[in-house]
Amino acid sequence: MPSSTPSQLAYGRTGLLSLSDVQDSILQVHAAPASLSMPEQAIRNAFDEPIEFPEITSAILPDDTIAVVVEVDTPMSDLIFAELWRRLEQHGVSPENVTIVQPAVWKSVTGIDPRGKLPQAIQDAIKLHRHDPTDEKGCAYLASTAGGERIYLSQLLTFADVVITIGPVEFDPVLGVKGGASSLYPGLSDLESIRRSQGQGHEELRPQDPRPFREFVDEVGWLLGLQISIAVIPSGTETGSSILVGQSDAVLKQARKLMESNWIIHSTERAEQVLVTVPVDANGHGWDQVAAAVDSGRRLVERNGRIIVLSQIDALPGPGLEILKSVREPREALRPIQKANTPDLIAASRIAAAADWANVSLLSKLDSTVVSDLFMIPLESETEVLRLIGSGADTVIIEGGQHTFVQSVI
Repeated sequence: MPSSTPSQLAYGRTGLLSLSDVQDSILQVHAAPASLSMPEQAIRNAFDEPIEFPEITSAILPDDTIAVVVEVDTPMSDLIFAELWRRLEQHGVSPENVTIVQPAVWKSVTGIDPRGKLPQAIQDAIKLHRHDPTDEKGCAYLASTAGGERIYLSQLLTFADVVITIGPVEFDPVLGVKGGASSLYPGLSDLESIRRSQGQGHEELRPQDPRPFREFVDEVGWLLGLQISIAVIPSGTETGSSILVGQSDAVLKQARKLMESNWIIHSTERAEQVLVTVPVDANGHGWDQVAAAVDSGRRLVERNGRIIVLSQIDALPGPGLEILKSVREPREALRPIQKANTPDLIAASRIAAAADWANVSLLSKLDSTVVSDLFMIPLESETEVLRLIGSGADTVIIEGGQHTFVQSVI
């Protein structure tokens, strides 16, 4: 993924940093893969050539009830669903038989309405449901796993004839790689399952290594009979770099390969200074994205080096980050955050670990006091960023830092 130095770096929704005056200070750039130039055509092509699966509608009867699971942070979800609906409609499926189900998320998000590209009458007929894990009547018993654990999922899935997942593919500290059946569980289960599934991840493992929870999630997909998945590989913008359609396991396998070739950074030495950009994704960008980018910087920067984060985040800290604000040293927050098992456990732990390892400087839209309380140095302008790049330390740049995984650094 190494690349020549670009003239500009995009970050946030509108940020654009010119590098023309600091080219000599930049040691290496790990560039994000290019976004799809013609996304609608790419989506049609993916549907026309599904992976290890015949035409999508071959597994669907016209009178089937269909649950389409769409994750809220899926790039191009409105374009993807519009193409899916076009084919379902041609197959004779009624819009009243289709329900879009979105997994639970702990924070307030808007996201893209997957129905947004459809005629208003079709939008009104296709139901959109955000799962509420606190609704005791919202889930039904699916089956028990081989290990004897009882699985409960949204009734909209357990009662459906066909389930299709649409979601982004990302590296994940718990799953290794997020995609496919991970759209189903735990986000479409009950509150207790979601709480039990929260974890800090496996720092010693690579994304491609076997993960017990990933295997568990895949078993849930098998118990449900999940056959069809649609996956989006990220780029450095709101539009993805690739789209995959087909048999769920085969799609995830191909997605892993694309993530490994596009988003894994292989390096044998650490850098004095690492700059990471945080562009918006389909749902803007919040602390999860900033923390993932910071974590990529931590894995590549030397001890007591500097991580520079380019973002336009304006979201207030979650409960885990509030714990970080209450301690004297970043490392002191790690155990309380884990014990509290807050919804933002991973984000808070990542920022605490990075602040303990290196100096973290954050360009954002936040009040400087908020940034300072989180053991990061607030940057007020791009001029300050350029001053740090030109300070004499060799700088490595990671575009789209929230999507990367740094591997093999000593």
